[in-house]
Amino acid sequence: MKNSHLWGHAAFRRISLVLAVDSFCSWMLVAALPLAVATRFGAGAELVGSLALRLLPSLLLAPFVAALLRRSGPRLPVLCALLATAVAIPGLVFAPDAMTLQMIVLVIGIADAVITPGLLALRAGVVPDGRNMEANTAFQAIDRLAKIFGPPAAGLMAAATSISATLLALALAQIGAVLLLRLQPGDKPAQQRAAPPHASGFTKEAIAILRENPLLWALLLPAFGYMVSLGALQPFLFWLNRDQFHRGPEMWTLLLAAQGAGALIGAFVSHRLAGALTNTETLLRAYLVSSLLEGLSTFALIFAPNQLVASGLLIVGGIPEMVAFATYFTLVQRCLSLERQTVLYALSLPLMDVCLIAGIVSGALYTSSLMTLGQFWLFASACAVLPVLPFLKRRAGDR
Repeated sequence: MKNSHLWGHAAFRRISLVLAVDSFCSWMLVAALPLAVATRFGAGAELVGSLALRLLPSLLLAPFVAALLRRSGPRLPVLCALLATAVAIPGLVFAPDAMTLQMIVLVIGIADAVITPGLLALRAGVVPDGRNMEANTAFQAIDRLAKIFGPPAAGLMAAATSISATLLALALAQIGAVLLLRLQPGDKPAQQRAAPPHASGFTKEAIAILRENPLLWALLLPAFGYMVSLGALQPFLFWLNRDQFHRGPEMWTLLLAAQGAGALIGAFVSHRLAGALTNTETLLRAYLVSSLLEGLSTFALIFAPNQLVASGLLIVGGIPEMVAFATYFTLVQRCLSLERQTVLYALSLPLMDVCLIAGIVSGALYTSSLMTLGQFWLFASACAVLPVLPFLKRRAGDR
């Protein structure tokens, strides 16, 4: 019954649909962009450059995006960014040279820098009162479904038609997201003071938020460690499948599917827990315990004797991972106003991108033979587990 009431809110439904379309398009582009670059210009420096350029604006533009979202509200900037993405994606097909393609990727990256924190602010504004945990579980389930099915859908479409047709379909889907978002009422005029226009003002505001809400450190530091581990997980699973299980390269996608299945089960568990996690203390404890369990279960992958056991561990690890996601966003929404949530997301998301990249790059420790596969994964797992322990110990000491 609660779920029907949750989806009975028209604003919640509209933003969820926008989020679903954008998430699927984003994950499909993750798969399609390397194909487009490698097909036309090779898989060397051009490919690495395109991946970096898509992330770079999120790191550099965070203060300016935060100011923009606070001044105008998130709806109009997200609309413009979605439209810019829809226009830019077909350019990947027609770019005459690698430099032009990289500039188009940069435009897409700038749009991403607005869309991601903007959608976070929009979705926070449509959560029905008292339904934070259920709503955040629904949002995370949408993203996980997109992560599971988006990349394979892009690969199948490219194989069945062409990479050009795939990119054009993505552009049309983004236009669909624009039309859906236009149905959402405009942002209410801001009652708060205008955001400072300069990066220094943004930094002062971010410091003030963290100083006035020390609980956020217990959310952010484990989240940063988790992102390092998450960045390392994708290449690790590929190498685990190839070097430890000695399976064909296409079989590693089954490991990704197992992780997604665990996340979907975790969405159901989060929904069931929503009634029990009613105050900040229990939410924070659930977040920390879930983060610890997720880190420990994925660390055990290195001891898996075969792919079946590894898949089981990934399913188990995906369950607390989803609970941690849902409780993270619920706690942020409880601690901060919508205005301050925008600042926090604009600050934390680029830092999480840095951690994600650091995890991916750390794979060089294995490929350069500086570490064995087990040592590499011990390092990555430690990044996820160690930041949780001091906060768990402090919570235990307070009881």
